Amino acid sequence: MSKYYFSRRTALKSAGAAAITTSIGVGMAPRSVRAQNDSDVLIIGAGLSGLAAAHVLQDEGCSVQVIEGRGRIGGRVLSLSDIPGNPEAGGNGIGGGYGRVIDAAERFGAKLNNIIDRAPLILNRSLFLDGQMISQEDWPSHPRNVLPEQFKEMMPWSFVPIFIIQNNPLDSYEDWYDPKTAPFDISVHEWFRSKGITDEQINLAYNINSDFGNSSHDVSALMLMFVYAWGMMQRSNVPRATYAAIGGNQRIPEAMAAALKNEVHLGRKVMGISSDDSGAEAHCDDGTVYRAKRIISSIPFSVLRTMKIEPGLSGVQHQAVQTLGKQLLTQSHLVAKEPFWEEDGKPIGMFSDSVLGNVMAQHFGDRPEEVTSITCWHRGWKAQQVDQLPEEDAKQMVLDTWAEQRPASKGKLEVAGFKSWYNDPFSSGDWAVWKPGQIKDFIGKMSEPHGNLHFCGEHTALSNRGMEGAMESGERVAFEVMDAI
Repeated sequence: MSKYYFSRRTALKSAGAAAITTSIGVGMAPRSVRAQNDSDVLIIGAGLSGLAAAHVLQDEGCSVQVIEGRGRIGGRVLSLSDIPGNPEAGGNGIGGGYGRVIDAAERFGAKLNNIIDRAPLILNRSLFLDGQMISQEDWPSHPRNVLPEQFKEMMPWSFVPIFIIQNNPLDSYEDWYDPKTAPFDISVHEWFRSKGITDEQINLAYNINSDFGNSSHDVSALMLMFVYAWGMMQRSNVPRATYAAIGGNQRIPEAMAAALKNEVHLGRKVMGISSDDSGAEAHCDDGTVYRAKRIISSIPFSVLRTMKIEPGLSGVQHQAVQTLGKQLLTQSHLVAKEPFWEEDGKPIGMFSDSVLGNVMAQHFGDRPEEVTSITCWHRGWKAQQVDQLPEEDAKQMVLDTWAEQRPASKGKLEVAGFKSWYNDPFSSGDWAVWKPGQIKDFIGKMSEPHGNLHFCGEHTALSNRGMEGAMESGERVAFEVMDAI
């Protein structure tokens, strides 16, 4: 076992990082195909969390088999390798404080680049509201600017993080799961209103392009307090570092999978999980049955709730699986045939109230100023607008909207990549979103072990978010399983 992983075992336990588990019953497959595959531990899902758990267990001498429903490795880390610059449709920048992700990249041979100097280029944006393009220079005195007087110089996308950071009641980012902070497990809208922010200001700064949920009404303020406190900690600990893997971040989980003793079995869609005193089984749609002493599932709750689980969950665990939220996110990745932005003289990036959402130029060429692709982040209700259309119609809507907002772009863009995480049957959304009241109701109970089934995934992480949270959860559940077998 590597020194890095070993050093975390005691720390993670003392931090109270508990696993999330689910149980299911026996006898879901025909006898003719029962228990063809046996191991000490079966891990469902070849994303970062499942692979992190696999390596900890393998280093401890356990027999581990990883299975994956998709035809690829990586889970919600997905690099579009057929587009210049390998833009990320899933897990994006790797913060300098992502110790587990950085360690995995180094350990398994995925090389990283520090892209911090390209961030200002990626984040350079204009504002598009009510059919009008508004520059950052014009915004402070613009009639559409309804932000509080002391924030008039600030662009709408900066208001929420800055305001929360300035008014964050958490003493530490890890306080978010402490029962004493439960009074803040209210909607973002309710918390902002309690601070004197008006509905009009909330709509401008949050609801036009919601980073979490569909609007300020369906997201816990306590979750955002944790998110921004954690982000501040990351930046203060390692201030000048944001990494990307050479060739795309998906190279990291691929390298992790390649280093396992047992090859990951792809295309194994699990339909149900059963458990009894003798062990546990995963039943796949092709009739294959995997049996192990213990099963670890990294399946998101949004997918798990569609599966047959026996004996069934009850109480808070059942509630959490059935109701924990997932971010609706669809991405359009465009390639420019000509640099139309030189013609209209505006930044490529936009913060738009149209279906385009949050637009960012990608600068991943040999020269920082080179624009390799353009990403439209359709979140929340904008993702719903896009997702209800056939994919080709959705792509055309994106191009038509570009032409309306930026006439110089007409005929000069093509949608080279398109990813709906809601329509992905193995995800049904992107990152976990805690609704008002769910943190105080679920956080200490939904992750308790349940029979021979154990759960990981970024939605079970307590001290980190995103890719680092996924890795944290994988380590934690591996230690839990080792204690049990």
